[in-house]
Amino acid sequence: MGDAMVRTHRSGEGSDSTIVVEVLGPLEAATVGALRSVVLETVDTYRPHLLTVDLRRVPFMDSIGIGTLVAINNKAREFGGRMDVRSPSPFVHRMLQVTGLTELFGLPELPEDAPVSGAGVMGLPGLR
Repeated sequence: MGDAMVRTHRSGEGSDSTIVVEVLGPLEAATVGALRSVVLETVDTYRPHLLTVDLRRVPFMDSIGIGTLVAINNKAREFGGRMDVRSPSPFVHRMLQVTGLTELFGLPELPEDAPVSGAGVMGLPGLR
């Protein structure tokens, strides 16, 4: 079994409600079940206006992880809400861009030469 964990934080009420779902660990076949069940239950219960999925601690994601994000996005829309993705790691951001999902999830496009590993991320823009 994978060891992804999911933490949720809720703020606001009714049409102003926001839920942040923080994923800790890789999003892949062994781990997406936890994310899916927590999020679907949360959306059913609170019907948040905005569902934010924080992926800063997700080092790796595969196609099943991507499919799960799409399913969650569809679920949020069923209730008139929306989902966005916050702070994806460079690897995850690249995966979403390659699959054409950055716009759907409210993410900017990465420049083509953006580093995909951790290397160079801290460098100043424009300096090589």
